[in-house]
Amino acid sequence: MTTRPKWKVDTTSMPGVIRCVIAGVVDVDEMKDFVAAHNRAVDEMRGNDYKVWVDLRELETLRPEATEVMEQAKRYSSKHPNFRGSAVLVSRATILLQHQRTSISGGVIDSELLSDDEEECRRHLASVNRTRSGPKTGRTRSRG
Repeated sequence: MTTRPKWKVDTTSMPGVIRCVIAGVVDVDEMKDFVAAHNRAVDEMRGNDYKVWVDLRELETLRPEATEVMEQAKRYSSKHPNFRGSAVLVSRATILLQHQRTSISGGVIDSELLSDDEEECRRHLASVNRTRSGPKTGRTRSRG
């Protein structure tokens, strides 16, 4: 029996963008694997500017331990001066709230949009350009 991968990190389909998809029920060990892959992708940018696109539309609610691990990916991006911003596509309020909380504590909320509107996420990613002196406010939008 083959199980479907629960996450994917892609650095080739959109130049300068790390595309992440996380779906289903993800446990702590799987989240650790995702964070390791995310951090490798950041390192592969070799100082070049990058943005992050995250699709969480099929993600189930995370256990608190997995949420804490996910925050590590955000902290890793936040400490890199070449990180320019992120767009997070969500479809459930619980996921939006979990992700917003870890984005605040992980230091990326100043340049992140959380939304259930894919086009709005695309527009944000095209225009966001985080600087170290940027404001500490993020945006969330959900039509739900």
